[in-house]
Amino acid sequence: MLDEYSIEQRATQIFDARTKEYFSEVLSCYSAGNHRSAVVMLWSVVVCDLLFKLQHLVDLYGDDKAKGILAEIGQMQQDNERSPVWETKLVESVAEQTQLLDIAERENLLHLQRQRHLAAHPVVNANFQLHRPNRDTARALIRNALDGLLTKAPILSKQIVGDLVEDLELVSGILIDDKKLKAYLQSKYFSRFNPEVEKAVFRALWKFVFRLTDEKCEKNRPINYSALTLLHSRNPGQFRAQIEADKDYFSTIATGGTALVCLIHFLSRSGAIYELLADHAKTAIQHVVDNDVSSRCLAWFTAASLPEHAQQLQAWIVGDTYPEVGRETWDALLEISDSLEWEKTVVRLASAYYTASASYNTADRRFNEAIRPLLPVFDLDECIELIRCIEQNGQTWERRGAYIDHRDLRARVLEINPAADLTEYQVFNRNLG
Repeated sequence: MLDEYSIEQRATQIFDARTKEYFSEVLSCYSAGNHRSAVVMLWSVVVCDLLFKLQHLVDLYGDDKAKGILAEIGQMQQDNERSPVWETKLVESVAEQTQLLDIAERENLLHLQRQRHLAAHPVVNANFQLHRPNRDTARALIRNALDGLLTKAPILSKQIVGDLVEDLELVSGILIDDKKLKAYLQSKYFSRFNPEVEKAVFRALWKFVFRLTDEKCEKNRPINYSALTLLHSRNPGQFRAQIEADKDYFSTIATGGTALVCLIHFLSRSGAIYELLADHAKTAIQHVVDNDVSSRCLAWFTAASLPEHAQQLQAWIVGDTYPEVGRETWDALLEISDSLEWEKTVVRLASAYYTASASYNTADRRFNEAIRPLLPVFDLDECIELIRCIEQNGQTWERRGAYIDHRDLRARVLEINPAADLTEYQVFNRNLG
């Protein structure tokens, strides 16, 4: 299979301008087929970039660990100018004491160092030939260095949380949909995160979105919630394990209000997390489910199964409580599962919801919020069943709006089957002209 990874394109994303300039020599050697030279220069670029990033942490954040590493490396160089031991120590210290490298990235860099030694030193085989790394080896080493270090920003998780939340507040009026927000966050933040920073940011956003209820958090909850869900979608398994390992923290949530409504929306897409929460958190969630229409619709994870939840919803929406389910809730309900079976279930629920309308105004609203958006996915049998139920409730077919709404329903039937005969449904046809 063709490898579409572009070293040249990725190199444009190198964080430090000095590193980018040095890396151009690596790229020049690699492009010319001088793989031995490319590997040797790559190690030098990596070492320089590590030092640049440590100094950045010192200058920007006053980070004591970065100061300590630089001081230790400086002393090692001073004690023995000819020894390269400090280079290995640099990689290991950065991995152990900062969030710039994880374990896999550390091992990749130490492997690069070993390859650099083979390429740079006069190591020869039985035929007195110098070690020559092949193109695939050089490419892999370059790619690992780019993705694992060179393109990442030197950040501290505590600092990045504050920067991210402030940034989200500033752009909340501009990035009005998840697609734009995802592109923005990926470019400016997510692409530069390692797993430890991801977990620290997820932990903080969880608190801002699902726990705190002060005025500022209320104002920024929608944009912070979107950022949290986008971050979670990058690695759901990692965050599920994080929640399981720190159950008490993630079970400390608000007792009601928009924070818990947001949590229920989140759990509707990640139901497995609900079982990881403590009982007191589940009790708070259940209280909101019992008292908020949108939450009750989406809280399938509190039922024994998704089909059972659908049955409970149907009984509820056709009962005598007359809940009002808004368009956004229907959209969210459809997103619970991407299976065709669930889509059909939502269609049936919407039909039952509309045909249980208790007034003309209610029927007007319910058709536009529940039926019209779903019409494109109605099949012929579902359309016919809806028409039959319409005929049994005068609040749906006697109203003035039925002239337009039911014409659209009939158009959907004829779109599916132009030869469909609806003449037997005289009540349905009465106000269509």
